[in-house]
Amino acid sequence: MPFCTIVEFEWTETFDRGRFAGFLERSGHGDSLPDGCLTRIGGIDDHGARMIEVWRSSEDARRFAEQSAPSLAGAQMPAPSRVLAFETSTYLTT
Repeated sequence: MPFCTIVEFEWTETFDRGRFAGFLERSGHGDSLPDGCLTRIGGIDDHGARMIEVWRSSEDARRFAEQSAPSLAGAQMPAPSRVLAFETSTYLTT
């Protein structure tokens, strides 16, 4: 069953749109999907940023989180303000 993660970051005095966009560019988040990721949606508004991902399984999501932790730490990303993770009951695509 597909698994969804939602990660939110709030803007602060030291973390803003420019810093988030720079992280995405340096990390290659917009280039391709990681193994096991079915869908990735990123968005920015006046309050912060969100990344929504649908994975083949919770194991795929966990593996990606473990693999990406060092690059997040190296980029000095702040901790997310909110993280949600859940098995999907519906996942439809065209």
